[in-house]
Amino acid sequence: MELDDPGKEETEEDGPGRLAERLRWLYLFAFWSQFKPSEPFLVDYLIEEKGIGSEEVYQDVLDLFVYSRLPFLILVGFCAEMESCGYRAILVLGAASGVLTVLLTRFGVQMCLQQAAQFTVSAAFASRVAVPSLAFTLCLPSQFQEAIHTVKAVMLFSNCCASALGELLRDGDWVPLKVLFDLSALGQVLSLMCAACLPVPRASVATPTASAISNTLEEHLLPRSPTAARCSPKSACEVFKALVQDVWLSLWLRRVMWWTAWALAMNPIHGLTLTCADKRRRITAEEARDFSKRSQWGQVEG
Repeated sequence: MELDDPGKEETEEDGPGRLAERLRWLYLFAFWSQFKPSEPFLVDYLIEEKGIGSEEVYQDVLDLFVYSRLPFLILVGFCAEMESCGYRAILVLGAASGVLTVLLTRFGVQMCLQQAAQFTVSAAFASRVAVPSLAFTLCLPSQFQEAIHTVKAVMLFSNCCASALGELLRDGDWVPLKVLFDLSALGQVLSLMCAACLPVPRASVATPTASAISNTLEEHLLPRSPTAARCSPKSACEVFKALVQDVWLSLWLRRVMWWTAWALAMNPIHGLTLTCADKRRRITAEEARDFSKRSQWGQVEG
């Protein structure tokens, strides 16, 4: 499926050096935004350092992230299509939310501050969906695939490095838990600095590329008149209609449909599995305590 992109031809700003420079800041942002060595030890930190009970952590703190993530994703998708906002602003706000999350978790004493951190981390996670979209606007159509795959690889590499570093420092008992959160705060500050340095989208091809993708999908998937043209959305209602149309057109592509179904099913199954395992663990612990009490009072037969 070839895209008929009127802005496809290279200009002076499309040279290899300029393209690499623009994408370099995006790759650095992708790495540092995911670099959080403290993430696997959040529950231990809240229980040991903040003195919050385990049931309160699962029922009153972490649940807020699950409930708030979808609304933030919808908000990010809506704001990213607004001309007054855009992908770059979304990533800057998301990076600021990441910094605020670590600071609230590290220095927050009250329960309400730890609960507020779950809303800010939801906003930070939701903003990451704008990373591939910004990559589209920073390079030529011929470089889309390479840029997107590189961004995904950088994110996975960052997660691997952060997890390995956190496990290494904790398994050796070299540093306390709060030091891991200090390292996470440093990573989030660096991601905010990289987000502030992200270049603006390439004006020469950003809008034609978006139009070409949409027009190509419509021509291949849906019948439309030759004179039909796609206009830039202005009002909130038109933005919402454009979003619904983009989702509908993309789902006509079989690979996109199957990957979307897999992605939507993965997180609920993952959460359900962890919830069932946690309930089973609690039941087992309660049975053990009950058995211990009955043994103490001689209520258990030999």
